Amino acid sequence: TGHPASPTNLEPMSASSSSSSPYVLHVPPGTFRAFKILVAAEVSGLDVTVVSDGDAIKRLSPTGRPPVLETPGGAIFESGAIARYFAKLRRHESGLMGRDIYEEAEVDNWSDFAANEVEIPASVWVYPVMGFMPFHPEAYKKAKSDLSNALSALESHLSPNKPYLVGDSLTLADVAVCCALIYPFKLVCDATYLSPYPNVVRWFRGCVEREEFSVVLGTVEMCKEEMVAAAK
Repeated sequence: TGHPASPTNLEPMSASSSSSSPYVLHVPPGTFRAFKILVAAEVSGLDVTVVSDGDAIKRLSPTGRPPVLETPGGAIFESGAIARYFAKLRRHESGLMGRDIYEEAEVDNWSDFAANEVEIPASVWVYPVMGFMPFHPEAYKKAKSDLSNALSALESHLSPNKPYLVGDSLTLADVAVCCALIYPFKLVCDATYLSPYPNVVRWFRGCVEREEFSVVLGTVEMCKEEMVAAAK
């Protein structure tokens, strides 16, 4: 079973992790960018060993930052590239990259959307709450507004009652966007904030309740009251 999600205890993991795995993911505990990687591996049925080794990260990644994956062919850095690597290893079995070249492009556009339109404002909003960066009122207001814009785009795309972002089955698009929303939806996006986005909430719940997600994330409980960082 996965670890329960909380600001201080959400260690990325995979139930299929193995010390004999040819894939070793170097990442600190709780890093949200590891979530999509591990879910993609879980959907693909791949064993991954997760370790937190700062020296290895500096040695293996040109940027010196996590996450970085050791593979039989060499090291891969950047979370999006690692997630796509796992999605493509067994693409026909998992369906994570879509059914054809057009759907693969759609998967890529939503994955880019997750990185550019969701992760950035989400981090600016959530990181001060988690103590990772100082709180700035203007940045807080802009992050809430920017994330609302992203959720509005998702709401429009998922209406009415569309179960997946691309095609008619789970793809890396769903994995990437959903995993970018884990901390915001747990810590700061309360019911009032999310009320204009019922289709997003429905889709998000449908994702995180899947076994491939819960094995990595545990039970994801929605935010009941926004956590607010103290201004300094």
